[in-house]
Amino acid sequence: MKSIFTIAGSLFYCLLLSQSKNSHALLEKTATSVSASKVTDTDGDGIPDDLDRDDDNDGIPDAVECPATFYWTGPITYSPTDNKVATGTINGIGYTYTSDKPLSATGGFYNHGLFPASYGIPNNNPTIQNTQITHNELTFSSPMTDPILVFSSIGSSSISVPIVFSNPIEVIWSSGGITVNSQTQITGREGYIILRVPGIHTSISFDYTVGEYYANFTFGASVAQPCDYDSDGIPNYLDLDSDNDGCLDATEGDENVTSAQLVNAGGTASVGPGSIAPNQNICAAPSCVDSQGVPILVGPGGAADIGGDQGQGVGTSQNINACNSCYKPGLLAGTPSDTKLGITALKRAGEDNPDKWPMVRKGGWMALESKTKGVVLNRVPFDASGNPVGISQVDFIEGMTVYDTTNNTMKIYTTRDSGSTYGWYEMKIQTCPN
Repeated sequence: MKSIFTIAGSLFYCLLLSQSKNSHALLEKTATSVSASKVTDTDGDGIPDDLDRDDDNDGIPDAVECPATFYWTGPITYSPTDNKVATGTINGIGYTYTSDKPLSATGGFYNHGLFPASYGIPNNNPTIQNTQITHNELTFSSPMTDPILVFSSIGSSSISVPIVFSNPIEVIWSSGGITVNSQTQITGREGYIILRVPGIHTSISFDYTVGEYYANFTFGASVAQPCDYDSDGIPNYLDLDSDNDGCLDATEGDENVTSAQLVNAGGTASVGPGSIAPNQNICAAPSCVDSQGVPILVGPGGAADIGGDQGQGVGTSQNINACNSCYKPGLLAGTPSDTKLGITALKRAGEDNPDKWPMVRKGGWMALESKTKGVVLNRVPFDASGNPVGISQVDFIEGMTVYDTTNNTMKIYTTRDSGSTYGWYEMKIQTCPN
């Protein structure tokens, strides 16, 4: 016999869905679903970010670019003013659990020993109890990754209980009478299940559509760790160049993606400020990703696939010293142009000099040379807006070069989008000369 009692203080949060074998449904209602998906689609592939396993379509799944650590819920506290609300934390991140019916409690997690011990499911006294048809919502104070829900003894041998979720789910483990009706609904007849709600969420909800003798469940979620390798304000899972080395993550991953397979990124996916790489990734449309938003190119059997798994590994995408690509190879065919302007300390400039310098240096705007002298650029401080102090914006000219004494780097006034916009960009990554 399952014991029942009501509690009005602190308790560890678990809600177990269960009923005795001889109990009867108390109430029934038609199963309905509440939609709560986000509309942000960073990579423009038609799958919202909260459901997309690769938000920037570089082929490296979000969970690989930004690893998270899983935690079960901590102790929960009932609201002193509203018996339909409880609060708690998951590794210090707050959440609010809300039901449309009053909350009560049981003395433990029913049939706890049935679940594999490897999952570490908590068995707590007290455990939140549900006895009615309810709409239940879990809201996190910060986005949480891949929440896990655990249900025990859903329905009975004689009663089927559908549960409808606000988001698509994935079954991790199940036992007994569990039927997966759709991506957002399961039905239990004395069923036990551990399921995942994939994605990054600020809230999830479910409807328990048949009243039982009582019900409990527990949950946890993964907490993402800080993951902005290049500190450009864009997390790795949205950054097309996570280390700002000028080489795209898509080609630095651990599979065989080539530059010829890249496309202009869709949506708002970007390499971020400071990178000289183009805004490119593997896929910019719904037709080239799988149902979970990962490019087919790096999926099982894809043209760039190696391991037969979904997506690719980090590779060298978070190693700023591993980019060895040339961004624009030197001209090797035809007749290259002479370099017309040069400053030399070696006394060999001019057409009448046997060295024919600087014309002998091909394809440059300007050549500088000396064995013992250095070239000193104009040294100018930069303000918070990223412009040089003391030079009017009306005097900015494409190709103007200065040394930024505020950030200790050389900068050039140029464009990265074929002339649509101009700005001062840092010159810090070596390219490949002839």
